Amino acid sequence: MRFNYCSPIVAIWLLAAPIAAISWVPAAAQTHTPARGTLQRAAILDAVRPMVEAELGAPVEFVVNHLRVLGEWAFVSLIPQRSGGGAIAYSYTRYQAAFDSGMFDGQATALLRQTAVGWLIYEYNLGATDVVWVEWPDWYPVPPELFP
Repeated sequence: MRFNYCSPIVAIWLLAAPIAAISWVPAAAQTHTPARGTLQRAAILDAVRPMVEAELGAPVEFVVNHLRVLGEWAFVSLIPQRSGGGAIAYSYTRYQAAFDSGMFDGQATALLRQTAVGWLIYEYNLGATDVVWVEWPDWYPVPPELFP
């Protein structure tokens, strides 16, 4: 019978190396959703509001489907509505025909980045019936965990 000898130092290294390697792996990035009433949430929604109001008319408030923040990046998926929950009358917009034919879902999506001057919109879409943000992680240095 043959025994393989391993010095105690090598044995400790062989046992400790996997643990050390795991401790050096960066923790998975964690997204968070700013709570209602927070300044961060208001700033993000207020950055998107002018674009939506330019297309649908003012005033607009949002039902938030997704609002995710990771570091300096934010992703939002919002349903615009009139103050107090009123529906948008698309007949007063360029979207009426698309809305009538089912080619407009009424949802606004945006990718934002926080800068020294506030939240800037990098990508924006209103009404797409597909997943317009699927390629955004390829176009920008944004973590894919930011998206639903």
